[in-house]
Amino acid sequence: MEALCAYADELKIYKAILDAVSDVQKYLRYHSVHKIASKNKFGKQQSDIDLAADEIIFKHLKASGVVHAAASEERPEVTMLNEEGTFFVSFDPIDGTSVIDTNFSVGSIFGIWKSKNIEGKTGRDLVGAALAAYGTRTTILMFNG
Repeated sequence: MEALCAYADELKIYKAILDAVSDVQKYLRYHSVHKIASKNKFGKQQSDIDLAADEIIFKHLKASGVVHAAASEERPEVTMLNEEGTFFVSFDPIDGTSVIDTNFSVGSIFGIWKSKNIEGKTGRDLVGAALAAYGTRTTILMFNG
């Protein structure tokens, strides 16, 4: 029974990612990219689309109820989402923003850990991952365990 509950919790994360990708895709379809004066903590120029996608994804991860905390390229500090959650998600909300105006595909990248903290964790500790490619058709690949 415990294994089924853990599986159900992972499904909630994937559902949250699917919903977030759907909302990001809609946002990209109807908004132009505008660079803003700020840079993220890694020195990359931010755009309004980076920040909007970041907010959309955080909103859906929080709503899942099972993600304890998350961090992104735009917000690399740990953001607490659900005290009772048991997963940590890291993500790049929009990878490739610098080529979006040339109509090249961009994407979102996600890593999922079964942990409240990923300090000291590596990619080998991932329990799941996802990659969304936005273009004329949005495609998402999801990996489990």
